[in-house]
Amino acid sequence: MQDITNKEINGADSNAQHIPLEEKQKLVGAFAWLIQEDKKQNPALYQLNKKQNDRHSLPINTQG
Repeated sequence: MQDITNKEINGADSNAQHIPLEEKQKLVGAFAWLIQEDKKQNPALYQLNKKQNDRHSLPINTQG
């Protein structure tokens, strides 16, 4: 059973490399659209927390 699963995974990897460029661009475009729609539905998930993410707000001497 495990051999069959491994073959299916390996086959999927090799098939992904043979996708035409136009199809890859469509796939990337679809994911970009999904992210835009998710930002509309869940804007709080995409807000940066300045205090946590701003490296310039860290103390100058951070070495222990």
